[in-house]
Parts: sequence; structure tokens; C-alpha cells
Amino acid sequence: MNRRIAIVSLSAAVLLGLAGCTLPSTNGAATSSEPSSTASTTSSADGQSVEDACALIQDTIAEATDEFGKAATEDPAQVVEAMKSAADKLTDAASQVTNEDVAALLPDLQEMFAKTAETMQGIVDGDVSKLEDLTSLGDEFQDTSQRFQELCAPE
Repeated sequence: MNRRIAIVSLSAAVLLGLAGCTLPSTNGAATSSEPSSTASTTSSADGQSVEDACALIQDTIAEATDEFGKAATEDPAQVVEAMKSAADKLTDAASQVTNEDVAALLPDLQEMFAKTAETMQGIVDGDVSKLEDLTSLGDEFQDTSQRFQELCAPE
């Protein structure tokens, strides 16, 4: 029962962290009518803007959030698989990001999802020592999400 409580707690923390990474829809009218001057003018050699690169990663994270949200109410093993899937999807999306500013954030985002999957797998397997990792994971989610938002949705 303690493992299930830990999974639910970690799931809630992860969902909050993921919510921090998902910004208002990049396809919505509000975002497209108010592009950030930084996001629209900063581009890499091939011309990919911060806005375009952020949209790609944001869409990937939003998809992972949906998948994770569905799994979070089910079997803890599904939560682990959703996190692994999110890490894999970020890796795939990273190959499409050519903007240097956004590309610099991707290793931290990928590591965050991979560490979360590893910690959750440990808890599912009964490794209570992984419970100690929950606080640092929550801090990592918050820090990484904040850096993503600062770049992708500057005020």
C-alpha cells in the first residue's frame, strides 16, 4: 500500500511539473497573435526560431502529459511506461530541433523524464530507497520547467 501512495504522490508531482512545461497552445490565437520578439527573432543557422523549436517540444510534452495523465489513474507500471515513452518521444523530437537555445535545454528535459521513469520503476519494484529521490525529482521538475518557460514563454 505504501508503494501505491508513493506512486500517487510522485504522479501528482510529475503532473504538476509537466503542467509547468506545457504552455498555452502554440496553435491558439492568443499565442500566434502575440509572439515574443525574442522567440520570433532568435534562430539558428538554418532559421529555426525559438518559437518553432519550443512548439515542437511543447507539443511532445503535451502529448506525454496526456498519456501520463491517463496512466496515472491506472496501474503504476503504466505510469512507468508513460514516463519512458515521454523520454523516448523527447529524444525523437530533439533530432528535429536545430535552434541552439532550445537544444541546450533538451538534455535536461530528457534526463528529467528518464530519472522519473527510473525512480518510479524502483518504487513499483519495491525499492523504498527510491522514495528519498522524490524531493529532488520534484525540485528538478520545477527548475527544468521554469527554464523551459523562461525561454519559450518570456513575459
